[in-house]
Amino acid sequence: MNKFFVKFSVIFVLLSVTVFSGYGQAYDASKDIHHYMMDKKDKHKLPTVPGRTYISSDEKIAVISGNSIKAVTDGDCDIYALVDGQQSVFARVTVGWQVQNPVLPYSWDLNIPDCEAHAFNGKLYIYGSVDASNVFCSPYLIPVVTADLKRWESHGVAFSSFNDSLPYPKRMLWGSDVHFYNGKYLLYGAFEWFGGRSKDRSYVLESDNPMGPFKNFRWVTGNPSKKEIDGITAKVFVEKDGSRYIIWAPTAQPVHENHLLIARLIENDVIDESSIKKIEGLKDFYEGPSIRKRGDIYYLIYNENCGAITDKNHTPKRFSYATSKNITGEYVYRGVILTIEDIPGNTNIQGSIEEFNGKWYAFYHRALNGVWNRRALCIEKIEFDRDGLIKPIVPTSSGIAEGLDTSKPIYFNTAVIQKNCRFSNDGKYGSAVVRDSAETGFRYVALTGKEKKISLQGEGLNNIIKVTVTANGKIIGQGIGGQDIKLENVRKGKAELVLNITANGEVKLETLCFF
Repeated sequence: MNKFFVKFSVIFVLLSVTVFSGYGQAYDASKDIHHYMMDKKDKHKLPTVPGRTYISSDEKIAVISGNSIKAVTDGDCDIYALVDGQQSVFARVTVGWQVQNPVLPYSWDLNIPDCEAHAFNGKLYIYGSVDASNVFCSPYLIPVVTADLKRWESHGVAFSSFNDSLPYPKRMLWGSDVHFYNGKYLLYGAFEWFGGRSKDRSYVLESDNPMGPFKNFRWVTGNPSKKEIDGITAKVFVEKDGSRYIIWAPTAQPVHENHLLIARLIENDVIDESSIKKIEGLKDFYEGPSIRKRGDIYYLIYNENCGAITDKNHTPKRFSYATSKNITGEYVYRGVILTIEDIPGNTNIQGSIEEFNGKWYAFYHRALNGVWNRRALCIEKIEFDRDGLIKPIVPTSSGIAEGLDTSKPIYFNTAVIQKNCRFSNDGKYGSAVVRDSAETGFRYVALTGKEKKISLQGEGLNNIIKVTVTANGKIIGQGIGGQDIKLENVRKGKAELVLNITANGEVKLETLCFF
């Protein structure tokens, strides 16, 4: 979570105060709808509530039988709940969405940045903020969950600051982290206290369910001072012996003095102030700390600024890490895991790593369609070398899949290879905008070897003069104008697919389809 890019810093602070700071804002009930990703013929049980029945908005996509959804064919539809003659949207169902980055269907409009991943009871949960329409983050926290990293769902708002019993209702919520302790799921996060980042405070809530709702709000305080700790990214790590440590980045100082503190957590909402220690050894630390342990090595993940932080350089685009054999340090900087410096869009990066079903993954956000405040969940596989260090990762279009499925539409907002190209929200799900001579492409596409042509969809296709298609650097197709592009010598396998385009005017590319 980052409010302080130089270009937007003043705007962000003003918006955070005026848009979500209690000036007549109403709770958005649409945030509470459920979301389900399904494959054809899948079934999903809906909550059983006396007097409630369900209706599908499009039975060609999904049908309702009692309290069960059955997926029929690819597409989106809404599920309505009918109670006493009153109808309201209960869920959005997306059928046939392929595994890709960003992960969640674009029709959900559920942008979850600052992704903190945790495995509980055989499922993987993502906690973070929820980006609003005109600022980073919002007064809502909405987790998502999966059993296989392929099909995801949400159950609506897990916590909202729209509660008059809170110290300062309707304020922004920055990030979140959850762990299980003494029979409860404890959610830690940062709360916009008053007037912006310099007075943010960390809180904790609890629930019987990892999806919430989370209740029993209280501040995280120090012992013996009883003062609330200031910080926008409080995270907790639990050792096997049950001891717990909390890490946070204090905010009551100039941003170029950013640093990280760690302390022992002696109660759910109390830290031992005598144990507070500044973590050293991090290069250009900006924010977003997250700790995991693999074997006897602690991995401290954070977002690294591109160069030293100054009044004119706020560019935290590097997903980096340091390691230690002791949770409190000393830590040794190990480098950049992944960077979004080459992907258009003036936004930051933040996330975590987590083991799930015996494999490790990196969870992070990048800007959807290049829009700075539409930060979308992405996932990449992690590999370690023999010394336990993380091998550098390149951002991909396909995420945990070997490549994008050529039997389904491929959206240009998954493109990670860009030259003389920008993104746009125009079109159904966004576009890659090119003019003159440009390059855009996907890392990776799973070619079957049977593809015969490519069809482009979008606006301004008549402005295209020439398209050259390459797979792993070899030309597999060329076309004149914006018509279909014939392919030849397509080899089966994982390919970095790139389109070199010459145009006489602006072209907005939305989707690419193989035939």
